[in-house]
Amino acid sequence: MVSKHKKQRRTTSLKKKTFNWKKLTRRSLILLSFAAVLAIPLYFFSHQSKIEHDLASIGNGRIASVVQIYDSNCQLCSQLKRNVLAVHADFKDKVQFKIANIGTTKGRRFANRYNAPHVTLLFFDKKGNRTNTIQGVSSSENIEQALMALSRLR
Repeated sequence: MVSKHKKQRRTTSLKKKTFNWKKLTRRSLILLSFAAVLAIPLYFFSHQSKIEHDLASIGNGRIASVVQIYDSNCQLCSQLKRNVLAVHADFKDKVQFKIANIGTTKGRRFANRYNAPHVTLLFFDKKGNRTNTIQGVSSSENIEQALMALSRLR
């Protein structure tokens, strides 16, 4: 014979727990919001990175180009990139800025074609003819002067 107390405990443990949809929805929305906050900058960064590394558009006849021969492990390359970025906004409509990362096969091939070591800027006119080369870390003022000369070329 089962006592009344044991029977009551057994029925209590078999009760269905109600599912809290409100709580699940709130947690899902928080998780989605967090994922979106992380995903949006990553998308724009990867899209910009693809544009920067697309070296096929050099000499397209529409706009002059500047290509930095870049090594991601080189601090001098990073300094040169910062100096270029300092003047980038003033010339972004007149000159396209590209990066040939020598850590990739495409970037290394490009650098070898022009016999350019890392920490180098190569300047190309609209037709793809090389017009200027700056080797080593150059000040943003020197880069700006070279970009002005490049943007004046027709």
